[in-house]
Amino acid sequence: MTYLFHIGVCLVLVIFQTAVKPQVFFLAGFYDILTAYVIYLGLFHRVRDILPIILISGLAMDTISGGPMGLFLTTYLWLFLLTRWTTRLIHRDNLVLRFFIVGIGVVIQTGVYIGTTLLLGNATLFPAPTVDVALTQTLWALGTGAILVTLFRYLHAIWERLLNTYFVRESAQGS
Repeated sequence: MTYLFHIGVCLVLVIFQTAVKPQVFFLAGFYDILTAYVIYLGLFHRVRDILPIILISGLAMDTISGGPMGLFLTTYLWLFLLTRWTTRLIHRDNLVLRFFIVGIGVVIQTGVYIGTTLLLGNATLFPAPTVDVALTQTLWALGTGAILVTLFRYLHAIWERLLNTYFVRESAQGS
């Protein structure tokens, strides 16, 4: 049932990222919220449980976004692996880590986008982020990243509590 939660959140975030965010004026410079979710997954979940979710969300964003195929998948995999590596060095519940890790993730994501644009040259219509867009996204990430990571963790705890209350109790009574 945890997979259902993660897939549902990823689908909501993909729809928000591709359909809602471009239509809302003040969110024009906002970063990819799936980046914050991938970082949350890297901080608080095991690799074998979450890798399929990362693959599904990356492929969904690649398919829907119109960018070069594999761009989001590659970015999300790198962010997930770097987050897992970071948790070996710094405790995952560290508030300073939560504050800066999404901002660093956005900088890495922007670097991957710029690198992809440079590698593809004129063969793509995918524009590289400019310095002001990258700076705006990084500032948004520093301001909202820790809040989003904490929100994702809280929502997952509520989901687990609901499942344990209604489904585990019923299955225990049925046997």
